[in-house]
Amino acid sequence: MTAGRAVARRWGTHWRQSGAAVVEFAFVFPILFLLVYGVIVYAYIYVLKQSIVYAAQEAAEAAVAVDPAIDDAFTRQQAVVRATAVSALSWLPVSQRARVVGTAGERVEVSLCPAGTPDCPVDGDALRVTLRFDLANPSSLFPVLNLYIVGTVPPLPDTLTATAVVRI
Repeated sequence: MTAGRAVARRWGTHWRQSGAAVVEFAFVFPILFLLVYGVIVYAYIYVLKQSIVYAAQEAAEAAVAVDPAIDDAFTRQQAVVRATAVSALSWLPVSQRARVVGTAGERVEVSLCPAGTPDCPVDGDALRVTLRFDLANPSSLFPVLNLYIVGTVPPLPDTLTATAVVRI
């Protein structure tokens, strides 16, 4: 066998192998892409959930500083809670922060929690702070793919909710 035929034979084998690698990549890439995309999306959703839980807890704790014996205590507590929630979520982009707290905290739900009601202390009145992050409206936070057999990828909840209760 001559040296030229040996070189041609090796190149022919290499050509067929690189074609097989392209076909394998075409099958594996969509699956790998969906896995990486899902990890990124769910990591951001996890960070958002933990952030609104933190903001609700900080806002509820800030309400304790208002003296409950004054006449307009609940109004002052609401103002302090809303300002604290907006401050705790200041790292979010404006459009996403508006989904949680509104432009000036008007979406922060502050309510009195009478003793003995569900999720409230039995031995005294409390204040409940609730934050909701609407993931579905006005548009989805992340692009969602609609696959024929699988459905929507990645499946996301419509709303992230965080509630904190503090005894006053």
